[in-house]
Amino acid sequence: MITIDADGALEAARQLSGIPAKIALAQRRALGTLRRRWPVIARRDIQTEYALPAARIRAGLSVRTTSESLALVGVARGVGLRNFRSKRSADDRGLDFVAIKGKCGFRRSGFHGRHRGVDIAFERTPVRGDKRVPRTPIRRLYGPSIAQMLRKGDRAERMAEAGLAVITSEIDRQALRARRR
Repeated sequence: MITIDADGALEAARQLSGIPAKIALAQRRALGTLRRRWPVIARRDIQTEYALPAARIRAGLSVRTTSESLALVGVARGVGLRNFRSKRSADDRGLDFVAIKGKCGFRRSGFHGRHRGVDIAFERTPVRGDKRVPRTPIRRLYGPSIAQMLRKGDRAERMAEAGLAVITSEIDRQALRARRR
C-alpha cells in the first residue's frame, strides 16, 4: 500500500493563494502612511523657504483620496501678511514683513489691526482724482497662498519623490514584517 501525504502541498497552495490579499493590504497601509506623513514633509519643506508658523501651514494643507490616487492639496486663498513675520516699522511709517526667509519687505501705508478678533495686516489705498472721501479706504494685505508655495520651483517634484520614497519604504517594511511571521 502506498500513501501520499499532501498536507505540505495544500499548505503551500493556501499560502500562495493568500499572497494577493497580503499585497493589497500592504499597499493600503502604505497609502495610509503616506496620507499621514505627506503634509508633514510638505510643511517642513515650505518652512525652509517661508517665514510662516507650522500651524498656519498645516491649516492650509490636506491630502485628498480618490479611488486610484492621493493628492497633496494646498488652499488657494492667500495667507494674510500678519501670519508671516510682520511688525510696525521702527520709524512708525509703515509695516515691515518677512514672507520669504532672507528677504525683507516694507509697506509704507501698512498697519496692523483687528477684525472679528483676528490680527490682520492692512494698508491704506491712495485715492486718486477729485474724489473726496472722509476716510482713506483700506484693504487687507496677503502673502502667497499655500497652493502657490506648493507649486513654486521644483517643490512639486520633491513632494512626489518624497511620497514615492514613503510608499516604497513602507511596502518594504510590510514585506519584511510578513517574512518574520
